[in-house]
Amino acid sequence: MKAVDKRLDALWSELVKLRAGNKCEVCKITRNLNSHHVYSRAKMSVRWQVINGYCLCVNHHIGVKFSAHKSPNDFAEWSKKDRGQSWFDLLSAQANTISKLHVFEKELLAKELKKEIDKYK
Repeated sequence: MKAVDKRLDALWSELVKLRAGNKCEVCKITRNLNSHHVYSRAKMSVRWQVINGYCLCVNHHIGVKFSAHKSPNDFAEWSKKDRGQSWFDLLSAQANTISKLHVFEKELLAKELKKEIDKYK
């Protein structure tokens, strides 16, 4: 993976957690947190879009019966109720576009994410 992609992944993850108040968005626990992509990281059009992320404890990410990876359909339905159908429709529309960012565009995006992170600190 390119260094800039790794940096973007780390910035995206940090911002997702900060926006959620460093709490699992399902159970509000504050430890063992992960940043979960609603649409897979393979969907480059939304890979680093914060609206494509949830802050989840490890249990709600990959562990318990109701988790983003063990019950993705249930999690998708829950997320629509949590954030609303309009959020889901916007995210779906963005996810179904084609996107290929050049290195300079990724660098600009990294600066934007860092700027957003700095607002929380």
